[in-house]
Amino acid sequence: MMFPFARKSKRLKFENEYELLVEPIENADHIPLRLTMKERKVQRLMRGVVLASNYTDKVDSQAALKKNRDNLIVREITNALTGLVVGCDVNKAAELLRDKEFASYENDICVAIETYRRYKIMNPDILRTDYVKFLYMIQDAVQSQNVREILGFSVATELVTVGSYCRRQHMEGLLEQPSLPLCITPVPFMKDKDTLNKCLRCKDQAVNELIRTAAESYRVKEEVAEVAVRSLNDANCFSNDNVKTTIKLLGLLKKYFSPNVCTSATDLSITEGSSGSRLTHEHSRQYYYVLQSLTLWKNICARMFALWTIAEEDMLNPNEKYELRSTGQGLQRVQRAPKLFAAVSKVLEVTKQELGEWVGSERIHLGDDQVPNAFHFIDKYGQVSRILIPILRTLEHIDKLEDGEAKYRHQRQYIKEVWGDAEGLKRAILCDFFKHGFDGSGGDNMDDAGSCIDGRLTSAWNWCSNIRTKPFYPFFLMARFSSFDGDLDI
Repeated sequence: MMFPFARKSKRLKFENEYELLVEPIENADHIPLRLTMKERKVQRLMRGVVLASNYTDKVDSQAALKKNRDNLIVREITNALTGLVVGCDVNKAAELLRDKEFASYENDICVAIETYRRYKIMNPDILRTDYVKFLYMIQDAVQSQNVREILGFSVATELVTVGSYCRRQHMEGLLEQPSLPLCITPVPFMKDKDTLNKCLRCKDQAVNELIRTAAESYRVKEEVAEVAVRSLNDANCFSNDNVKTTIKLLGLLKKYFSPNVCTSATDLSITEGSSGSRLTHEHSRQYYYVLQSLTLWKNICARMFALWTIAEEDMLNPNEKYELRSTGQGLQRVQRAPKLFAAVSKVLEVTKQELGEWVGSERIHLGDDQVPNAFHFIDKYGQVSRILIPILRTLEHIDKLEDGEAKYRHQRQYIKEVWGDAEGLKRAILCDFFKHGFDGSGGDNMDDAGSCIDGRLTSAWNWCSNIRTKPFYPFFLMARFSSFDGDLDI
């Protein structure tokens, strides 16, 4: 039995609500494999080591620059890895403390580090403050000659992905099975519970049949085949949840606004110097500027796993040294990211082909004062949903205010007096965001913000920082808004 919404193409449509972007199976080499129970324990241990360390506070500071920073790097990394070995096995730790030889513990250390990296890629929204500290520690372990000599090995090993896992298990053919796209297609939310349950059952049947067939064909245990299929499904679920927010907002842009017609309530025009804007766009030009910005965010988020693994390859490249310097945002590790730059450039070209003429700058900041390194870039785009979900949640709550319940009568009266009706309020919120969330603001000059690729996100975050000054802010609070770093459930 097939899903009622299944298609053979990589781009699925259903219920005419939005498109579902299915992560291409050929990206299996970038999709991390699910952690086993044993690996989850190791990951938690590695996280504890990172939490206990003040690595970046000590190493990336003016005080460290004035002293012998290389010696400080060696001491902090060896202390952290010693703590890791102690957590793995106390008996092994006794030998390490006596002999000061790390080579014997290469496997334990490398597995813990790889597992922690894989866990973060699978869950980009967690470990937000700790992971950069961890990544910088690994970066120094890879690039510091003194650390490499003391350890006797490189701590940055290849990530275990679905692709590499399938090759190791000699079941590459699993990725070419005709039923695999169906098995990793996320089941969308449906108001009809009977239909939803039917789709979920159909998917479970398809997955179980694929696993059973793969286990027989490749002579592996069913759980070996299952972890690959489930990992691809995890990736698609995350990608689609992340992309869905931009698709919804694109739909609202097209629903409430037109590039050719505007009224006082739907006019998106902005003028440099007015209300903090650093750009001047007539209504039509601003409409297309917002359209292409959201489309670019959608395309980047849809490729998040591939871009993230590429970003880490650049960060942990021993031949691409970084420079610790002040960028106007404090001391930052400024490092070139040639692989990520090439990958993002391809995404930009895909977006341009999708939309046609490009409005604004095409410049991609990477490895400069605006975006110091690859992790800064990918981390910013991993937070797109943090901007959009509170807006979408508020719009949905406004619809609930119109359901006629007596407890909402005062809110309805307020909406009627100020905005006319609920549609007028929603249009006002969207208009304000589409104007001032994409006006080039948020920086001291056009390099810091403006219309460049990075500047578009900078403008959106600047709008978020000013949300409390907006006349519709009380409705955000009614929709359980706390901050743009709050709970992302919707």
